[in-house]
Amino acid sequence: MQRWRRPPVWRVAAVGLLLCGWTGLSVAADSEPPPEEGIQLDLKIESLLRDGLDARGLSSRVRWSQAGLSLEVRAEQFTLPEPVGVLKRVRVECPDLRVSRAQIRCDAARLWGDAGDLDLRGAPVSLRWGRESGELTLAGSWPGWFGARGEVRAHLDPARGWEVRADLREFDLAALAASPRLPLELPVDLGQGLADLTLDWREGRRSQATLVIRDLAFSDALGLQAGEELDGRLQLVGDARGWDVDASLTAGVVFVDPWFVDVETDGPLVLAARGLVADAATQEGRADTLALDYGEALAVRGRALEFAPERGLDGVFDAEVRALEVVYDALLSPWLVGTPLGDLETKGRMNVGLELQASAPRNARAQWSSLEAEDRRGRFGIHGASGDLDWSDSVPGQPGRIALEGAHLYGLPFEGFVAQVRARPQGLELLEPTEIPILDGGLRIGAFNVQQTETGPDVQFQGGIRAISLEPLTEVLGWPRFSGQIAGMIPRVRLEDGDLNVDGRLLVQVFDGEVILRDVYIHDLFGYAPELGLSTQIQRLDLELVTRAFDIGRVQGRLSGHVNDLVMIDWSPVHMDLELMTPMDHPGRRRISQRAVENITELGGGIQAAASSIFLRFFENFSYRRLGFRCELRGEVCTASGVADRPDGGFVLVQGGGLPQIQVIGYNRRVDWPELINRLATIQAGEGPTVQ
Repeated sequence: MQRWRRPPVWRVAAVGLLLCGWTGLSVAADSEPPPEEGIQLDLKIESLLRDGLDARGLSSRVRWSQAGLSLEVRAEQFTLPEPVGVLKRVRVECPDLRVSRAQIRCDAARLWGDAGDLDLRGAPVSLRWGRESGELTLAGSWPGWFGARGEVRAHLDPARGWEVRADLREFDLAALAASPRLPLELPVDLGQGLADLTLDWREGRRSQATLVIRDLAFSDALGLQAGEELDGRLQLVGDARGWDVDASLTAGVVFVDPWFVDVETDGPLVLAARGLVADAATQEGRADTLALDYGEALAVRGRALEFAPERGLDGVFDAEVRALEVVYDALLSPWLVGTPLGDLETKGRMNVGLELQASAPRNARAQWSSLEAEDRRGRFGIHGASGDLDWSDSVPGQPGRIALEGAHLYGLPFEGFVAQVRARPQGLELLEPTEIPILDGGLRIGAFNVQQTETGPDVQFQGGIRAISLEPLTEVLGWPRFSGQIAGMIPRVRLEDGDLNVDGRLLVQVFDGEVILRDVYIHDLFGYAPELGLSTQIQRLDLELVTRAFDIGRVQGRLSGHVNDLVMIDWSPVHMDLELMTPMDHPGRRRISQRAVENITELGGGIQAAASSIFLRFFENFSYRRLGFRCELRGEVCTASGVADRPDGGFVLVQGGGLPQIQVIGYNRRVDWPELINRLATIQAGEGPTVQ
């Protein structure tokens, strides 16, 4: 039997010194007696400094026995790379220390330590140290922090620095977000989620990290940001000279006020950046290229991007909208809420190019085709739109084109047209006269110019209306059907501070007479309660045509008058001074039917008909001298009067002439306007009352 031989003391001492062979050591020998079998060497080191390592209160115990060489190292404090950081009460036990000319290694070491919220309790680790190269390798299983599992390997090369590789699974993201070791403060709270991390980090050299998340949920305190059931992936590849970033969301829903994106329904969100460099201290950044895809609906590409807080963003962007309905519903409509374009049904394709300098647009171009837009409230719509525009902030752009196959505005149909236009630095101009067909007439546009000012867009328009027949127009608008035409010159239209003002006059030829419109304006045209204002002069309308159109009985004669200061809110009158009278200077046949008398009586409520003979009901028609009606409308109350006042407080609406003589007299001077309109609708829908 071979007797175990105790190694020379100098070799054991050399091993201990090799393990602690760094500069800046203060060593003291332990006075404990050696064990009965083998040799034991204790060393105490006040501090140990080496590139990438810092240990305080270090002590070691090396023991050589018949079982082999073992090592125990303790430190009051030991600093490791983040996220571990500072470990206190560190202890390393190595029962299988092996020493050779090239290296010192331990494959079955155990590690203890306390980092506050993170601790090590006998975590298995392997250690290797090159005696000549000075290289250090640590490898082992992840110690279960934040619920994860996997393997980690750290390698220190004195010449090249640290390398860390990790393959970790099932991080609890909520626990990680709650840890003070997270290097950044999140603007939201993570409710749940798991993540896998693959890391290959090399100090000062090209590195790579891949993060895969599953079932992530987050929200903020105000409810302005939230996400549920999110799956995604983030990959970073690069170094300090530039990073390539690939990120994607493949499942779940995200709300970031005011935008809501359903990733599963509309397609994944995919972001790719190349050559990304960001400086957290200065908040500056740049990227060679940027690509963003939203399913099949949207593709955005950027290049030569630079950002600085004091300057803003520089770069060139191109966007291809392949499905406008998806982009509008998810991204545009929330931003347009409260505007006329905030509630549309859309379709179509668009291509947009944009150059930014200091966050301000310098050049832009746009092309669109098969564009559809329909207001969900039915106020307006366009279909079959196509065109192109070229814009610059310094010079007029190249000639462009706007084309429509059709459109409508509050039920009024517009046929297709093509307009040649040009974008200017602050607006848009029409290059040649254009006509927009409307039924059997049209809107002639001689000049059109939009100029952006400090108070909003200033729109100038010159043109006219080519005679449009009222018969098809009234049918389209749902009015009583009558004949005539509307035509006129429009010297100028201005849009200022949201108000549309029409200079000049419009002539409406209707009922063999004329209606002249002036002082026309529209405030908040596409808002929830548009306001229309105008005044009119009414000249010699044929009452027989009027009463036939509104089906209230037959009246022969002429009618003139005016409507001054008409104001309509949401297309209902709230203010006007109305006067309609028989013109005294227009001779001719003046007759009124019994049915017309009955309906006027029914229409007025407090109005009554009186005759000079009890045989009134036996006559179908009566002569009259004058008829007329005045109304001062304020709100929903009409203060009424007629062609003459009576001593008893009444007023005459129809003044008889000849025999038998008829008088229609009103006594109620305050008339409810909505009730008056309802009675007119009732009369038109039925046969009317019968006077007994």
